[in-house]
Amino acid sequence: MFEEIENNVAVEKIGHKGVSIWPIIKSYGIEFVDEMKVVKTANLSNIRILLKSLAADLISLSKLKKSPYWVFTNSERRYYINDLSFDRVTTGLIKYIDNYVLFENPIPKGRTKQNKLHQGEHLVGMSWIFLLQFLTIKLTRPPKIENLHLLEEYLGEDMSMIKKVYHRIYAGSFIYGALMRMLKPKAIFVVCYYSQFELISAAKKYNIPVIELQHGLITEGHRAYFFKAKQSKKLMPDFFLSYGKYFSNIVSQGHLVGPNHVLDYGYSFLEEVGKHLTISPKLSGLKEQYGTLVCVTGQLETTDTELLRMIKKVSNEIPNICFLFKPRLLNSFSHIDRPINLLIAEDINTYELLKFCDVHITVYSTCALESLALGTPNVSIDIKGYYSKYMEHLLGDNPYNYEVRTFEDLRKTLQNLQEKTFEKEIIQKSIGHIFSPMVPPKTFHGFFQKIMKEISQQ
Repeated sequence: MFEEIENNVAVEKIGHKGVSIWPIIKSYGIEFVDEMKVVKTANLSNIRILLKSLAADLISLSKLKKSPYWVFTNSERRYYINDLSFDRVTTGLIKYIDNYVLFENPIPKGRTKQNKLHQGEHLVGMSWIFLLQFLTIKLTRPPKIENLHLLEEYLGEDMSMIKKVYHRIYAGSFIYGALMRMLKPKAIFVVCYYSQFELISAAKKYNIPVIELQHGLITEGHRAYFFKAKQSKKLMPDFFLSYGKYFSNIVSQGHLVGPNHVLDYGYSFLEEVGKHLTISPKLSGLKEQYGTLVCVTGQLETTDTELLRMIKKVSNEIPNICFLFKPRLLNSFSHIDRPINLLIAEDINTYELLKFCDVHITVYSTCALESLALGTPNVSIDIKGYYSKYMEHLLGDNPYNYEVRTFEDLRKTLQNLQEKTFEKEIIQKSIGHIFSPMVPPKTFHGFFQKIMKEISQQ
């Protein structure tokens, strides 16, 4: 649908003060062309987390000058490898950069405690930023978006939601701009650039390089990573650190960044999981009780409802398998009626499940790739065509990925897998072209020096 829009609408003319905001519209406007819900509204649970974090976050402002390198993430990406806490995307940077200021959004898991951080990570909580952003929105008029009517007329939709989103981004850019003007960071690392448009906009104003760390699945069908033509640099990252060559090619071909601005960085957290994560007594006990454990990872409500319906049905028919459903969001589906052998595994580490369960099931989550990288066979259920669209080209030829499209397919596949024995090392090799080994420090530092040189010459 987005390709059709780009072919038929002058999207480059939709903007503010001469800057196209098509990347913003494409990221958030998916709600108009798909069932995917991406615009989050404030709820009581999130407000409580922000208020609970506010005092400590204000105290943490004293750490803003600890490093000229800023890293932005959120608590959702915080996981444990045994007793050590990791941000699965950003913590690997500490191997290459001695220290950095870690800006953390406390939603949804709450503020990370000081004793959970690694040496060199200086955490600054972000609740105060959201408070200032809220006040700025209330005290300012919404900026005028030029030519938005072109898209509204084409889709036959009222795009007022986009106006509200852009007002939030515009307000946030003033706050980040003030911070950058005072503190003058040398470089900014982001996780998921399309949730950080306000930050990127401010960084470009002060000529500060923005480097994105890959956080999940990227395909040619991903709205935020594949564009028909080059976009304004004012809303895009300058450089990209990818899991491996496959993803590097996609972001360069999709006009996110140029081919010389991508580094095959690797996936440090997954390497740490593979080497060091051990099984917990709880999961070990379930394995002893049932023999076969199947991990099921959720994604979004649009697919999770049907996914869970199928899992409930198959768990009734195969009672000697323990199914552990891991929702993406906390408290999702916690109180549903379910068979005794279907558990909601909110309190078990996702990566422990991926590594030690016998089979992994999902629709189109990155966990499909991660499970194979950890030596666990994967079952992909094609619900509403999401697997076909986002994952089939990646996994369709993998002998340890089992595609199913109906309940009967799922039941037969699981029964067949119960009879098979797998060697983890062989499964891991089958996905080796997707995840590169972690980049050597010398290569990383050479790439980073190139970044700083390019910026100094602009």
